[in-house]
Amino acid sequence: MTPARKLGSVLVRPLVSIALLGALFWRVGGGDIWKTVIEADPSATGLAVLLTIAAVIVSAWKWQLLLRAVDQDVSLFRLSDAYLIGLFFNNFLPSNIGGDVARAHVIGRHTGRLGVVVASIAGERLLAGLALGATASVALVVRQDLVGVVGSGVGAVMFGFIALTALFSIQQIRGYLIRQLGQSGRRGSVARSVESLGRTLSDPWTVLAVFALSVIFQGLVVAVAWAGFLAVGAPVPIGVCFVLIPVISAIQLVPVSLGGFGVREGAYAFLFGQCCAIAPTAAIASSLVFAGVVMGVSMVGGVRFAMTWVTTYEMANPDLASLPDLDRLRPVVNRIARETWFNPDWLWNFCRSMHSAGLSTDQTIAALTRQGDANRLPRSKRALRRVQLWAFALRGSPSAG
Repeated sequence: MTPARKLGSVLVRPLVSIALLGALFWRVGGGDIWKTVIEADPSATGLAVLLTIAAVIVSAWKWQLLLRAVDQDVSLFRLSDAYLIGLFFNNFLPSNIGGDVARAHVIGRHTGRLGVVVASIAGERLLAGLALGATASVALVVRQDLVGVVGSGVGAVMFGFIALTALFSIQQIRGYLIRQLGQSGRRGSVARSVESLGRTLSDPWTVLAVFALSVIFQGLVVAVAWAGFLAVGAPVPIGVCFVLIPVISAIQLVPVSLGGFGVREGAYAFLFGQCCAIAPTAAIASSLVFAGVVMGVSMVGGVRFAMTWVTTYEMANPDLASLPDLDRLRPVVNRIARETWFNPDWLWNFCRSMHSAGLSTDQTIAALTRQGDANRLPRSKRALRRVQLWAFALRGSPSAG
């Protein structure tokens, strides 16, 4: 892709959002919308903020359960921190997956297992999508008068996420995908991530717990939207929000706008106008309050990212210059990172630890190779093997094979 096309692809989403918001403001009255937003009730807005923070913690909790299913134990605080960073990137980057990339980078650097972290995020996304559809489906049973308005959309969401989950959960289908991808290069990295995703979804109790937490998360998102309507003085029945907000969330997944702006406001105006006779001014203002609350909370993630950011370029770290035989270590680190998706920063830290413990370059290379080989062991043996590797490496034992 040429630089001009790359620039165009980056600019198109902000331009779409500006065009959609401009059309809505022109049609409805931008002054009235802005006045409604700035006069929003502080107590209802504060409630929305608290509910958003609770949703972040629930999201971090379900992510923690998925990581534990693949032997990665990360604290809830660290995962909440990473989730806020991801939320910041989701809101301020022209991409629907920018936040996922950011939090995968943060936790991947911490664990040294980027591929496993990516798989856990994919599993969380799939189960969240199922919960989104299930929440709306149950709400439709209660509010059957809304079936004609959004029933087909809810059905499409459910079908899509069930199909994707089955694709990665059924061993025969997953095995076929892995064979087609092969084991070399980037396709091999994707294949290993697919395999990790399958392991993540193979524990029924973990899947059940994460699904339940995803339903709670969707309930909190609905409550934030409901509080937004309270804030602008246009209360709507909570049951209607349980039907419409998941549908609007699914519409926002279509990658045409920046952070859902424009698309979300249009969906609010149309759907809540159809179902509750809410005035477009109030509906759009409520959507903007919702967006403002989420963006405000996500700013914490932006600050945290600025505080903790370190460069990932290996030679920018002055500590690496003190490592002996750097030219011999670099290709080994790059090969293992490429083959296993261990994070290069983590591998360089491993090298420093080995040299601090008095190991030679040959012993360090042997320890690195064993770390790469351990990545291919079955999950049940991997944790024990990891302990053995560190013990052998720190002793510099030549018999560690």
